[in-house]
Amino acid sequence: MTNQQSSIDNKAQENTGQISPQVPPPPDGASNVLREVIASDPASVLERQKAFGIVPQNNAEWLAFIAADDEAKAKEVQAVIDEAAVSVERDEIEGVAVYHVIPDEIDPKHEDHLFVHVHGGAYVLGGGVGCVAEALVIALATKMPALSIDYRMAPRNPYPAAVDDVVNVYRHLLTQRPARSMAMGGSSAGAGISLSAIQQLIELDVDMPGALFIGTPGSDLSGSGDTFHTNQGVDRNIPTYDGVLEAMFELFAGGLDLKDPRISPIYGDFAGFPPTFLVTGTRDLFLSNTVRTHTKLRQAGAVADILVLEGVSHADYLVELASPESQLFLSELDRFFTQYLRFSSRPAEKVLARMSSALGLSLRLEPSASS
Repeated sequence: MTNQQSSIDNKAQENTGQISPQVPPPPDGASNVLREVIASDPASVLERQKAFGIVPQNNAEWLAFIAADDEAKAKEVQAVIDEAAVSVERDEIEGVAVYHVIPDEIDPKHEDHLFVHVHGGAYVLGGGVGCVAEALVIALATKMPALSIDYRMAPRNPYPAAVDDVVNVYRHLLTQRPARSMAMGGSSAGAGISLSAIQQLIELDVDMPGALFIGTPGSDLSGSGDTFHTNQGVDRNIPTYDGVLEAMFELFAGGLDLKDPRISPIYGDFAGFPPTFLVTGTRDLFLSNTVRTHTKLRQAGAVADILVLEGVSHADYLVELASPESQLFLSELDRFFTQYLRFSSRPAEKVLARMSSALGLSLRLEPSASS
């Protein structure tokens, strides 16, 4: 055992008196970075669980709660934008607010690709410039342009507003580039909305994106999965379904049953889905959501890869970016995008140049008879 590992274990033992019997010690199979984070303050999981029990009681309280959270998130994200090698510009597509997220350095293999990002936030949070937080991480890691959709949210705009916005933006993008040059997706609520949007696009007979990213999805908002119980009080980011989380899901549903397939896409049809990459962790409250979604995809005949990370709570891969777990997720996502995305429309000369480089050949267009 290394000195660092011994230190982490000692710290966990020192805090044992503060930990609920539900909270396990840092897993040996996780990286030292993640184990250190888990061991550092286990009591915070219990404090966060208590905080999740505080639910706004009326529309005014909800709007104040959302505004405060969005303002804090916007400041954090803007600070990252100011320091990072990336440009972020607000725009509108089909009346929907969007943000172009363009890394200063684009990987040549992704120069014709676009990640259509759908942000998380429990269906009510993360609006404004804060919506680009995950897009920044993925765009910078993959060196791939992204477009983050600032879709309408509850309580002002419950279902179907968010899904309609994503569908309308995607259909507009199809007028500018081939479907297979785009990946779509996001984490948590963003993953749930992406699943619903894909199901709606299939019903409309619209071309599918080349790849789909589904991170710890809100695919079942009814709290029916096994890990809504087994990981309660264990997940350090969303330690419980009860309280404000369930209340936000109810706002999004707008009176529909939480098991309605339009609200919880796990109960819908998965036939015709594009290649899908899923990620979760062993401490994720939404682990069952992710596993069940992967099962439904495979049963429907879709290509679907799932990455389950030891010791990782809900969307930890976006929180602890220095951890090997996060780095593995980002490299695997990039590999998946590279495998399934295709080039967009471009001059034939550029296509031949790329093929020539890849094959070590000298390919060129012959002039036409009229030239």
